[in-house]
Amino acid sequence: MSEGKSTGVPVPVDAASRHRREAAGSTTMLNRRDYLKTAVAGVAGGGVAALGFPAIVKAQSDRTWNLKLQSNWTGIGIESQDRAAKLFVERINTMSNGRIQVTNFDAEVLLGIGETFRGVGSGVADLAITSPVYHRGIVPVAEFLWAVPFFPFTNLEFYEYIYQFMGIKELWREAYGAHGVMHLSYECSDEWGTMVSTRPIEKYADFQGMKVRAFGIWADWLVENGASIVTVPGGEVYTAIQTQILDAAAFGSPDAWAGMKMHEICKYFINPSIVPYDVCEVIMNNAVFEEMPPDLQEVLLSSARVHNLDLAALTIPTDARGRKALADGGMETMFMPEEELVKAAEWCWNRFVGLKGKDPHIDKVIEVYTEAKQLHKDYYGPKRLPV
Repeated sequence: MSEGKSTGVPVPVDAASRHRREAAGSTTMLNRRDYLKTAVAGVAGGGVAALGFPAIVKAQSDRTWNLKLQSNWTGIGIESQDRAAKLFVERINTMSNGRIQVTNFDAEVLLGIGETFRGVGSGVADLAITSPVYHRGIVPVAEFLWAVPFFPFTNLEFYEYIYQFMGIKELWREAYGAHGVMHLSYECSDEWGTMVSTRPIEKYADFQGMKVRAFGIWADWLVENGASIVTVPGGEVYTAIQTQILDAAAFGSPDAWAGMKMHEICKYFINPSIVPYDVCEVIMNNAVFEEMPPDLQEVLLSSARVHNLDLAALTIPTDARGRKALADGGMETMFMPEEELVKAAEWCWNRFVGLKGKDPHIDKVIEVYTEAKQLHKDYYGPKRLPV
């Protein structure tokens, strides 16, 4: 699929799209001649239109919206998440001129990680910063919107093209809409898949007999190599390893591992990350979003998009410091050999495309990612004219 083609997924016309012509999808163009023809009529009719302006709009403009934000990762030692969430809350307040007041709740305060999606849909929280992988049991495509191991999501602008112009944004919102949830934006979290381990890992077969925290296709690959998968919330990984519920874990970035002081109980840091950026998200209760006037809807959409940039940027210094802190704490870096990575990448991709036919949304993601994978190869390297 290429830019300009149909995504193949029917996209509902919601209030946001009615009030907003997003640059990616708008076909409305006004040339100079048309503008000059309509300008006079607009001036003449403006006074009449203003007299008929609905009173409800003024009531909405005077209203203050107090929203509860459940962040799945603030307050647990991940500096980039804490700082980005704070900026997100402040930006919404500033851009709305105080008409939206957001209160952030740290991890597990309002809703546990597994409860977040349904909790936002039902209104326990109005907003959440979360990960789609946590609700893959409710929306099957969510796992692959989160990550496909070894998919070349190595920079922000590449995924921005996939998301904004290849149909992923529309697919995402359609899949969530049936559950009362509005997907505001994806979020470029930092690398996921660097693992901490109590044992040295030099090849994937070394996971034989180990209890590991992992998700999705990556978990399937580790099981293929003899591991047992144990699911615990990210904030409980330290205790789970300390009490031998886990032997190894994939969860977060070096910043996250350092903030959780994993060097105290794990000697080994396994590289490279099999997901250079995992895709998280900002979601909102759809009924609350629909009730808001268009300008405040745009405040939330734009703030969420900038939040994505904030987080991606903040992970650079925090992960650099995190790696140093882990090394200073005595952790040893182990690099998986290239032949092992090639073997794992091929297995994981085949597992992904082998899901075709199970779900229409998953089929569309397979189509988009297949084309995007080729696009990445054609553009990023080697940069030469095609032959």
